[in-house]
Amino acid sequence: MSSIEQLERRLERERQARKAAEAIAEEKTREIYDANVRLQQLNNRLEELVGQRTTELAAARDEAIRASKAKSDFLASMSHELRTPLNAIIGYSEILLEESEDLVPSELRPDLEKIRGAGRNLLGLINDILDLSKIEAGKMDVFLESFDVVALLDEVGATVEPLIAKNGNALTVNCEAQLGMLRSDPIKVRQILLNLLSNAAKFTTKGRITLTARRRGLSGGDGVEFEVTDKGIGMTPDQLTGLFRPFSQADASTTRKYGGTGLGLAITRHFCRMLGGDVTVDSTFGEGSTFKVTVPDIDSDTALAAPQPVWEHRVVGTVLVVEDGREATKSLAGPLTQEGYRVITAGGGADGLRLAREGTPDAIILDVVNPEFDGWEILRLLKTDTDLCDIPVILVTVLDDRDMGFALGAAEHLTKPINPKELLRLLARVQRPEVAPDVLVVDDDQSTRAMLRRMLVKEGWRVREAANGAEGLEQLARAVPAVMLLDLMMPEVDGFEVLRAVRQAAAWRDIPVVIVTSKDLTRDELEWLRGHAMDVFQKGAYSRAELIATVRAMVDAARVASSRMVPPGRGGG
Repeated sequence: MSSIEQLERRLERERQARKAAEAIAEEKTREIYDANVRLQQLNNRLEELVGQRTTELAAARDEAIRASKAKSDFLASMSHELRTPLNAIIGYSEILLEESEDLVPSELRPDLEKIRGAGRNLLGLINDILDLSKIEAGKMDVFLESFDVVALLDEVGATVEPLIAKNGNALTVNCEAQLGMLRSDPIKVRQILLNLLSNAAKFTTKGRITLTARRRGLSGGDGVEFEVTDKGIGMTPDQLTGLFRPFSQADASTTRKYGGTGLGLAITRHFCRMLGGDVTVDSTFGEGSTFKVTVPDIDSDTALAAPQPVWEHRVVGTVLVVEDGREATKSLAGPLTQEGYRVITAGGGADGLRLAREGTPDAIILDVVNPEFDGWEILRLLKTDTDLCDIPVILVTVLDDRDMGFALGAAEHLTKPINPKELLRLLARVQRPEVAPDVLVVDDDQSTRAMLRRMLVKEGWRVREAANGAEGLEQLARAVPAVMLLDLMMPEVDGFEVLRAVRQAAAWRDIPVVIVTSKDLTRDELEWLRGHAMDVFQKGAYSRAELIATVRAMVDAARVASSRMVPPGRGGG
């Protein structure tokens, strides 16, 4: 075979190979094209599915937001509807308990205590559920102010004492020296401590519960560490798991035996973390538990903006107690301090006369038996002093010497042992102006108006009522009251509109206004109210004594202001 033939054959083989390669390349190109088409189809389908899923998620998110808002609205409405009748239940039970000595058989008093206790427990449950809902919705606000830690601990101890004593327990409060002021949210700190102490009291019987407070250096600054220790049932490691979850308790048997919803500790941890701190627990089964809470001192430069209280509770008046016995002085001063009076004490006649001249008290309580010189001589010196003679004096004696006391100028007379209620009644009477103060109650709930009227009339005040905001404005136009108690949620003209109209009118601008509402207030609403009202009370959450003390302080302040408009001299002549 010639070389030409060999070359032709080689070329033919190469053509065949190239043709086969082209066929393979074409097939592969077609496969790649088909794969790309399928891939594009899959990509389009994936984008369609992603878009569909995104739309579904957006719809689900919107639905969740609507459901959350509906839940919040429902809980807010529910709390309002429940707080109003609870306010009446708690208020009337307190009135009946106060009057039970005269009007109610003694065997019914425990039943009244149960009614009041059940009302307060139900109110606490409502508040816990509402707080948890607001926390979950991110709507729980922090209201910052500087407060005295020791004063807060005293208040907490006094509040929780009946619950501590219920199971035969005793409370010890240990305060480190120089605790000083703390800048945080006092309402939340108070609730944290009450939750922990209530928890300790529930799981401890005939034991000691200790509340300790100390200054601590915390990360980022200074703060206070609170510690609540009990000698109760304690918890196992398994029981500690999930202790701070909502609606969770140690176990089912604990819930059956001790009751409760398991909300208190969950809210406590939320509050602690909202304030920049935390809560930890150390517990041994059968021996007890220790909860530690850290609350940082929040720097005002870095703190969240928060409304500050504009109005403070005023001192009702100043009372000078002249009594040489320490225990007797405490028994007289205690009820007065709780009612909002500033109390000055003197152990002898000379000291009493000096303090009377220096402090110019609104009233003097004088024990006739005195080691320096007898009370009759002190009374005579008071009534012959032109600067002191108009100060009302209430005599305290062992014997019934009222005629002699009145002859020397005493305003009232009490025989030992002293009944605190009678003391407060007489003190209010000697301080009361001749014309009873006029208090206007504006509330659309008839039972609330009736309850408030009963409380106020008992203090000797005249009461007018308005069933809604429009009627309230009409009553204001007829006569300006000394104080107005105002509900917020009312038909037609609500409390906000009434308060706005009051502050805009020159004739009404200075009327002291106390808000008494069952509305769950937002941060903005509370901030606005604190700038326009003197105090805000949540229906069912206040005691009769707190409300009366606040109104009395405002009445007395108005009386002092009006007395400055008459010629100098006590009583204006």
